[in-house]
Amino acid sequence: MKPQRISRFIAHDWSTHSSRDRGVERAMEPLVGDALQAGRLAFTLRDDSLVAICADRGLATELRFQQRELLKTLAAAGFAGIERMRIRLTHTPRAPEPAQRLEPREIPESARQILADTAAGIQDDGLANALQRLARAAKTPPD
Repeated sequence: MKPQRISRFIAHDWSTHSSRDRGVERAMEPLVGDALQAGRLAFTLRDDSLVAICADRGLATELRFQQRELLKTLAAAGFAGIERMRIRLTHTPRAPEPAQRLEPREIPESARQILADTAAGIQDDGLANALQRLARAAKTPPD
């Protein structure tokens, strides 16, 4: 039995609202990207207003000074009819983006040797160099 798609269970209005808010945040990212990524700021649209949900007063003040530029950027991104901006304060507007952790690569010695041998037999220099780098980078640390 094939599982049903999650979108089947989510109301269409909510899905539309969520994708619109993601579009607003993508449009605003060049101006306030650091605060968005850190989870200190979130944007949403309500009727003819852009609502900025801020984590601290300093950010709210900065947004008040940038209000005209933010509304112009939003209009240029295709969100017409947004005429004013409201700012709300809360402790956590949204969860911060998780930091990506790099998992250590471990490739056995036999596999590293196969990578090196394969690289020696390939005529494409770019691919051969990539295989050699992979064989060198995957060395297991000494215990």
